[in-house]
Amino acid sequence: PTFRNAAPLWCSACLCALRLCIHVCVYMPSALLAAAAATSSQAVTNVTHGRSLVAHDISRAGTFCLGGKLVPLTFLLGCQRCGSNSLYEDIVGSIRGARSGHALRGEPDYYAREQHFYATDSWSRGMGFYADHFPECPGRNAHPQYQFTVDATPAYLRKPIVADRLQATLPGAAQPLLKFVVILRDPALRLYAYWDAFVLSGTGVKNFDNWLKVTMDAVRECQRNHGDDLWPPPDTFHCDEDTIEGVAAGVYHAQLEYWFKRFGPKRFLLTSTDAYEEDTQRVVKDVSHFLTGSAELASPARHPSNIDSIKVFGGMSSDARTKLGRFYQPHNSKLLHLLTHQTQVTFSPSVKQLGVQGWIAGG
Repeated sequence: PTFRNAAPLWCSACLCALRLCIHVCVYMPSALLAAAAATSSQAVTNVTHGRSLVAHDISRAGTFCLGGKLVPLTFLLGCQRCGSNSLYEDIVGSIRGARSGHALRGEPDYYAREQHFYATDSWSRGMGFYADHFPECPGRNAHPQYQFTVDATPAYLRKPIVADRLQATLPGAAQPLLKFVVILRDPALRLYAYWDAFVLSGTGVKNFDNWLKVTMDAVRECQRNHGDDLWPPPDTFHCDEDTIEGVAAGVYHAQLEYWFKRFGPKRFLLTSTDAYEEDTQRVVKDVSHFLTGSAELASPARHPSNIDSIKVFGGMSSDARTKLGRFYQPHNSKLLHLLTHQTQVTFSPSVKQLGVQGWIAGG
């Protein structure tokens, strides 16, 4: 019904601007219509995952507006417990043109930076709801500086549905402007921090070694019945999805291969927790150049103290560290092979300085 109501608008656009026939207008898929009609900086209309019509506009400077709001085309995909919150604060606080989002009434404060829209049922509420989390677009008479917002939901990297929804939802003219920043961390340390932050009940809530034994038993049972591949988490009763997802979140090579194939590797900048901590200014300048074309920061990166929130003080036992190192070693080796053969990905500062070799040696 939404498409039928919109058809006269599309046909007018097609006949006047593109000189296509009415038959093509009526039966052309909405994604192709959006890509064809959105060929200028004028506000146009796009069918948003079959639910509503939302006007969008791309200025000469590249600023993207949808529904009158600065809706993100830049995504800090994760990983979770890797320092993405801190990096987001440095992007918004130091990179020229970056503007922050805001939580809506009744939402937790962190929804200002991570909206979880593309990964949860919130998606069914439509792009208008999502757009309300972001500031108004600058007026046409405003300074022509490029402006942008960032969705820094750290679970996006490990959620295949996010890539599907991005391509189904955003206008065709916006797709080539998508950019993705990823910060990675030694997966053994990431899982330890995940346990510390999110395991609040059940076996091992106060003892990581006990939790790890139960968790890895569940992983092995899943692999016996389903096969070795853990990402995306198998949708079968043999595998507890929540348990498997926590471990599989550190299987970075499979996730990145998926995202590279969907959007192309040149859309990605990769860094790591170690690199970010060791040379914060360099990493934030690299991110700035990747996103805006300029490495000049509006102010020095602050390297907020909340990077400490992902660290578990006291350290894991040597036995647990050895077990996780051995488990993740083949996955880390595949990650290193993938990255060293990627010539279009932007690395900050470099593939070597991400520290993946050290993760492998830890196994």
